[in-house]
Amino acid sequence: MQNSIDAAVIRILLIESNPADAGMFEEWLSSAKSPTFDVQRMPNFEQGLEQARHVDAILLGMPMIDVENLPRISRMRDAAPAVPLVILLGHAKEVAMLEALRLGAQDLLVKGELDEKSLRRRVRFAITRKHDERLRQMPGAGDGELPEEALDVGDAIGSACLLLQGYAATQRVRIQVDVPEDLPGLKSDRDRLRQILISLVSNAIQFTPPAGKVTVSASLDANGEMELCIADTGIGMSKSQLALIGRNSDGPLLDIREGGGRGLPLTEYLVRQHGGRMKGEAAPDMGTRITAIFPTERVVQRDDPAMAVRKTG
Repeated sequence: MQNSIDAAVIRILLIESNPADAGMFEEWLSSAKSPTFDVQRMPNFEQGLEQARHVDAILLGMPMIDVENLPRISRMRDAAPAVPLVILLGHAKEVAMLEALRLGAQDLLVKGELDEKSLRRRVRFAITRKHDERLRQMPGAGDGELPEEALDVGDAIGSACLLLQGYAATQRVRIQVDVPEDLPGLKSDRDRLRQILISLVSNAIQFTPPAGKVTVSASLDANGEMELCIADTGIGMSKSQLALIGRNSDGPLLDIREGGGRGLPLTEYLVRQHGGRMKGEAAPDMGTRITAIFPTERVVQRDDPAMAVRKTG
C-alpha cells in the first residue's frame, strides 16, 4: 500500500454487482487527472475480498445495509484493516448506517446523491483519514496512553459532519456548522473527539424530522471552558430524560432517549474521560440542545506552538 494521499496514482478496488453503477463510478474516477485513479472492478464480494490488501481504498457497493450485508463489512475490515472502506449505498436506513460506521466503514455514500467531484473528494478524504490512523498506531506513537494532541475543533467538527452528510440527506435534515475562525484548539485524543462528535450529531439527526436542522457550534464560555453544542429542531426530551444527563458518573450507562440515542451515555463517558461534563436543554416538540463542556486546562490557544498545522483527519 502507498503511504500517502500524495501518490500520483491511487489504486481503487470497486466491488459493485450493478454493471451500470460500476461503469459510472469507474468512469468518474478514471477521468481524474491529478491524482489519477487506477480502478480494479470486481463483480462480487468474494472475488473482491481476495484483492483487498493490494489497493489504497475499497469502494463496496450495497443495495442497503441489512443483516446480510453487515457481516461483509466486518469481513472486509478483517481482510484489509489498513485499507479505508467506503460503502456505496442504494438505500440508507439510519440505524444500519451508524452500525456500519461502528464496524469500521470509513465513509458511507448514497449513490443517488453523488457526482464526480464529491466521489473523488470523499475517497481522498477516507484515504487521508486512514493514513493518519496508521501513523498513530505505529510503535513509538504512544506507550499505551491516549495519544492526546492539540486539535483544531473546527476541523474536527467539519470532519464529523462530512462523514454524516449522507445520513443527514436520507433523513432530509440540514447540518449547519457555526465555529469562529479564531477559536482555540482542544487537547484531546482525536479518535475519541471524533467519536463524541459523531455520536452527538448522529443522535440529533435521528430525532429530527424531515426538513429540520441540526446546528453544531463551538465556543468558549465565560469561564474559558470549551463548549461543543449540538442543537436540533427535533422531538425534544422530557425533564426526566434530561435529568439523566450528568448523573452517570458512577452508575451504569443508561439509554436516555426511548427508542434510540444509545450512543449518548457512552459519549458522556468519553467526555468525562477528558475531565469534562455534559448538560442538556430541551422541551417536547421544541428540539434538544446537548453541550459537551471541556475544562480550561484542555483549551490550547491558537498561538501555542502545539497548534501548528494540527489537523484532525
